[in-house]
Amino acid sequence: MNITHLRYFIEIAKCHSISQASRHLFVTQPTLSLALKKLEQELDQQLFFRTEHGLQATQAGKLLYNEGQQLLDQWDELTHRIQSLSNTEEKIDIRLGITSLFAIQFVDEIARFQQAYPHVNLITKQDGSHMLQQLLAKGQLDLALVSYPNYLPDKITIDSIHNSRKGYHVYVVVPTENPLADKTTLTFAELKDQRFSSLTNNYVLGLLLKEKAQDLGFTPNVIAYHSSLQVLLHSLKSSQTICLMAIEYQILGPQEGLAWIPLDDDQNYFPIGLALNKEGQNLPEVHDFIAIIQNH
Repeated sequence: MNITHLRYFIEIAKCHSISQASRHLFVTQPTLSLALKKLEQELDQQLFFRTEHGLQATQAGKLLYNEGQQLLDQWDELTHRIQSLSNTEEKIDIRLGITSLFAIQFVDEIARFQQAYPHVNLITKQDGSHMLQQLLAKGQLDLALVSYPNYLPDKITIDSIHNSRKGYHVYVVVPTENPLADKTTLTFAELKDQRFSSLTNNYVLGLLLKEKAQDLGFTPNVIAYHSSLQVLLHSLKSSQTICLMAIEYQILGPQEGLAWIPLDDDQNYFPIGLALNKEGQNLPEVHDFIAIIQNH
């Protein structure tokens, strides 16, 4: 066992998901899977078992998590103290808000920035675009990668991304047993009598469902709200519910038993951009980060 493998294990345990942990750690899923396998072989113990709600720690896994977290904290503190002895360049913090989808799409650019600016502590906060805009307006973030619309135009600006990853497309995800699975497109009116699992109002798609249903004169039958896209997708078959989701997220969700159907609506596409607080005093490194995102 080494510190890196322990760090990987701790993050997987926190996220209940290898794919989500890979986004937080900015490493590939196969790397995490291999590290976990080696750790289990070395300890001769299974550390996780799979459930419909993601990975859950076994008794051995819980013990390793509790004790390992303390070891990891001590190691981080020790390395920080040692590095501070010879570190002549002042460290600065940049607080980046980002959605889980955009963390995947821009993982290479983020890694490139971290390599080019080792004196920057890039502190990431993952949440939905609606919530990230609020945090940015309150001064709790320095910048954010979010989708439109701009809910707080008096307080923040959003500059559109000009490269190939300009936005995401909204689909309806349904279990294959649902009669809607045979449709080639779906309108909101056709979803009126369905049971939903939904993202929370922290997300643009959580608000979209609520607002569109209100426009059509009905209240959506939402049986569960989720803040994790992975958990939401994995819950659909067992709960026999449907949801709204960006098709760009499909490759990371369950591949069996779900149909992804384009949403036929004037709000089925959301462009993305880099958001800043209008009153923020941004460091040069913030603008350098923006340039890396825009130019790749």
